[in-house]
Amino acid sequence: MLSLLTLQQECVRAYRRYADTVAVLCAIYHVLKKEPRIADYVGIETKLRNSYGNDIRPDLVVMCEARTKGLLFEFKWSLPFSEKHLEKEVREIKKYAVPCSQWKNSNGKVDYHDVVFVCHIEDVQRTLTTISKVAKETDYDFLTSDGFTVWTWTISAARGGERREHLIITNAYGKTRNTTIENMINQPTGLILPEEVLTYLRSSFTFTREKPPVQYTIIALIQHVFSQFQDPMRGRAVYEVTTDMIYEKAKIFFPTWHEFDVQTVQIKRRWITEALQAMFALNMIGKPVDKPDSWLIPIPTPKTREPIQSAICKKLSKHQLKITKRPARRGRPRTKPIRFKAHPRMKRISDYF
Repeated sequence: MLSLLTLQQECVRAYRRYADTVAVLCAIYHVLKKEPRIADYVGIETKLRNSYGNDIRPDLVVMCEARTKGLLFEFKWSLPFSEKHLEKEVREIKKYAVPCSQWKNSNGKVDYHDVVFVCHIEDVQRTLTTISKVAKETDYDFLTSDGFTVWTWTISAARGGERREHLIITNAYGKTRNTTIENMINQPTGLILPEEVLTYLRSSFTFTREKPPVQYTIIALIQHVFSQFQDPMRGRAVYEVTTDMIYEKAKIFFPTWHEFDVQTVQIKRRWITEALQAMFALNMIGKPVDKPDSWLIPIPTPKTREPIQSAICKKLSKHQLKITKRPARRGRPRTKPIRFKAHPRMKRISDYF
C-alpha cells in the first residue's frame, strides 16, 4: 500500500505536470505568434475536418508560407504506463496525420501539414519505444516519415545553486518540414524560456483540452472563482451557490480561446462538478438539504501556511488512504475512492486549513 507521503508527492506532481503543460502550450503559441516569418496563423483548438469525415481539434494549429503549409500540435501532460493504453494514445495520432480540410485560408486546404506530438521528458522514452513498435504496421508508416516529430519538455533549475527555473523544449524524434522551426528547436540547448516568461505563462492559468487532475480544478476554483461571489456588505460568510453559477463565473476567467462556441471553452462543466464533489467529500464545502445542485461555500477562503497544492494534496491523499483501508462490504465490490453523502453539519474550509 502506498504511503501518505508517496500519494501526496504524486498528487502534487500531477498538479505541476498539468500546469507546466499549459505553460508549454502557451509558450509555443507565443513564440510562433510573435514570429511572422515562421507562421501566418496560430490558433488554439481550431476545428478541422480530417479525410475520415471526423471533426478534430488539435491543441495548436499553425499555418506557414502564405498559409499553404500547416502544423498540428498535440500536447500530453501525462501518458499511461500501461503498454496497451500507451499504444492506443499513439494510434490516436493518425487522425491528425491524414489530409484535413477547413484550414483558415481561401480554399480551406494546404499542400501538406506536419504533426508535432509534445510530451514530458519522463514519458518520452516509453513513447518512442511504442512509436517504433506501431510504426512497423503499414497504416502507421507516417510515424517514420518527415512531417512527424516528437518534442519533449522539462523544467530545469539553473546551475550554481540558483533557484531560477527554465522551461526547456527539445526535439526527441523526427522532424518537421519547416526549416525555420527546425533551426529553432534543434539548437544545442533546445528552446529555452526563462523564469519570468514561465511565471507569466503560468499566471494565465488556462486549461488544455485534456481533463486536468481534480486538484488542479479545485485550486482554480479557490484562487480565481469563489471570491467572485462575495458580497462586500456581507464580508466573510457562507454562500449558497449552484454549479451553474460557478460554471458561468469560471467561463469568464477561462473563456474560449478564439472560436466562440461551447466546445472551445477552456474549463468544462463536468470538471467543475467533479471538483465540487471532491471538496464536499473532504468537508471543505457543504451542501443544503434537498438541493442536489447547490453548495455552501465559505468565502473568502483563508490562505494556507504551505503552498496550496501541498495543502489540497495532503487532504486528498489522507482521504484516499482512508477509503483504501476501509473493508469492502460482503457480496459487493470495494467502495469507490470518494463517496458523497450529505452531512448534518458542515465543516468550514477554515477548519481544514
